[in-house]
Amino acid sequence: MKILLAVCSMAHRSGAELFVHDVATVLHRRGHSVVVYAPVMGDMVDGLRQRCIACVVELSQVAEAPDIIIGNTRDDTVACLAHFLDVPAISICHDRTASHGQPPLFSRVRQHVAVDANCAERLSLESGIPAAGIAIVSNGVDLQRFRPRPALPGRPRRAAIFSNYATESPDTRAIRSACESLGLTLEVIGQGVGRQATAPEDLLGAFDLVFAKARCAMEAMAVGCAVVLLNEGMGLAGLVTADKVQEWHRWNFGRRLMQAPIDSDAIRREVLRYDAADAALVSDYVRTHVSLEASADALEALARQVIEAEPGRAVIDPRDELREFARHVADNLVPFGTPQVAVQVGLLLARIQDLESRLIGTATSLANTQEDLLASGARAMELEQQAQALSGLSDRAAWLERQVQELQDARTQADAFEREVQALRSSHSWRLTAPMRWLVSRFKH
Repeated sequence: MKILLAVCSMAHRSGAELFVHDVATVLHRRGHSVVVYAPVMGDMVDGLRQRCIACVVELSQVAEAPDIIIGNTRDDTVACLAHFLDVPAISICHDRTASHGQPPLFSRVRQHVAVDANCAERLSLESGIPAAGIAIVSNGVDLQRFRPRPALPGRPRRAAIFSNYATESPDTRAIRSACESLGLTLEVIGQGVGRQATAPEDLLGAFDLVFAKARCAMEAMAVGCAVVLLNEGMGLAGLVTADKVQEWHRWNFGRRLMQAPIDSDAIRREVLRYDAADAALVSDYVRTHVSLEASADALEALARQVIEAEPGRAVIDPRDELREFARHVADNLVPFGTPQVAVQVGLLLARIQDLESRLIGTATSLANTQEDLLASGARAMELEQQAQALSGLSDRAAWLERQVQELQDARTQADAFEREVQALRSSHSWRLTAPMRWLVSRFKH
């Protein structure tokens, strides 16, 4: 088969990107002609090119139309449908919430696929795709790369957070605190801490216990590590055990299972449930039922069914397909759909009317405030004039106060002179000189 795999990027080692990388490798090894299309590419395609798998950023680089398009993100699947008319497609939903996980609603998408039950619910409950027409093809682990490690010790000694989403967040600090309290060393592996693992198969065997979700959790379980299912900012599911692994596999060991908050006490409880023998049973299940070969088998079978059924299908009216492209363009321009936008516009108009009413009230209040300010200004001028008048009175009062003080000083001085005179008249000298003063007075007369 000539297969075109489409995805939005091949640069970040996300789950969808790694799925495309691994499926392309297996299908190419099985003799199919595989082309990987992604508008953004990084060094993760270097290995594909070394295996002679074509990787392109422009669809015009592909001169020969494929037999089938396997799209892994919505807009890039639609780009392939537009470029290669009459070629049928399979669309795979990899994420319950991301916009790229929305399905392209085109007649030429003959089969919708979800990587787990959570994504299948998105297709059936949010996009109108009948559940009976949705196939589930889970992520698979390359068992040739992720080899079993030696048997786990009876008590874990080394632990790792294995996730590109992990950072030095409160969740990470809670995990670190729990591990330290139990005597475990902890490392963080992932893009968020600047330690993205390009070859995780070479690292995981060194750890007894791994904190991870989805694909990362599957790879750790395949190696033989005990795994606590969690993800930063999402929550905690708990230790993967033999009695839960099959049910949790339905949900891709992913977001839907992580309902409990991450805190140090909860992590400690899960770590204390560590059981080396049970972890070995979990690893056996993963290596038997969650292999990359099994995923490739399922996808290859779906592709053959679509291609073989195509000649018997009715020809799609080009006008109908143009309407589908127009709807896709409209959805991108108005991403929440016209009915929802109409509701939002109505809410916004009501909000505008409310704001206008408030603005009128504010303008009236402002006018009243301006009148109050003018009145206050006039009163302030009046008070200033009074203050100036009072200032003049204050100066006059100060002058009078100085005059009173000078008068008091003069009176005090006069009283002092009077006392001195009285003292002189009472003195012995004054009495002795009395005859002389009499003679002087007689002489003057």
